[in-house]
Amino acid sequence: MPSPEALFSVYPGLPELKKATYQPPLFEDSTHQLWHCDTGAGPMMLKLCQFQNLADSACWQVIERLFGLYLPDYLANMSDVRQLLLARGSLPIPEVHACSHQTEQWPGFMLAQFISGQRLTSERVTDKIVLQLAQQLASLHQYQTSHWGDLLNPGFEATHWSRQLIATLQAHVTDQHWLEQGMKALAEFVPSTFCPIMLDNRWDQYLFDGERITALVDIDAFVTGPAELELVLLEYQLNPSQATLFANTYQNIRPMPELNPCRLAYRLLLFTMNALGETELERWMNAESYWR
Repeated sequence: MPSPEALFSVYPGLPELKKATYQPPLFEDSTHQLWHCDTGAGPMMLKLCQFQNLADSACWQVIERLFGLYLPDYLANMSDVRQLLLARGSLPIPEVHACSHQTEQWPGFMLAQFISGQRLTSERVTDKIVLQLAQQLASLHQYQTSHWGDLLNPGFEATHWSRQLIATLQAHVTDQHWLEQGMKALAEFVPSTFCPIMLDNRWDQYLFDGERITALVDIDAFVTGPAELELVLLEYQLNPSQATLFANTYQNIRPMPELNPCRLAYRLLLFTMNALGETELERWMNAESYWR
């Protein structure tokens, strides 16, 4: 892995690097090295993709198989991804100063504006934060298309969704009971519309100031997919009162989609992605649900 100093010294258009400080990863299977960079243009954060870690990332293994996205190459699109999310969503996102796909010399990387703030945790979620998140997701979900895949250029037809998802589950799920249940559910569910969704939408992807979200800081797992999939993931992270508040706010912008027809299959997919770190499949699949 090349050093930040080497990257800044030769990559075109980057500001002067004064100091780079390594930031320990939040997770053992992190797919990036993260560096806080003091530069001539102000503080920035540098993400260097550790492509060799992708084989150990359940999340990105599934994303690549299902959506056809290879993270080291997808990083080159982050400036355009940010612009789309800013135009359609409601949360601040750090400015992307430079981004690139993987080359023989460099890994895929993204250099973005540094924004001070605390990493959000489930214990610190306030009603204001739930309102913000509901407004963000509903705003993005109302931009619908008949195709899915890449966030910027979705190229897969709706009729391919269930077939591709079944193939993905067959490749990653070892529990035959739940695999059969998931395939049965998918045989009866074909989404007709897709929208921008965040496949790793967790609290730690946001910064907050004690009361409100101040920035969405991780945008590399946005795709065009079914809104229901993101809502099934979020359902795990809310308590009953928060779930009610979220749904009421979301419905001020667009109707809440029904999750019952697809919840089982999407829970199974999210488990294979290690979405929230749960290791007990039965507990995950039988977790409480709040929305119909």
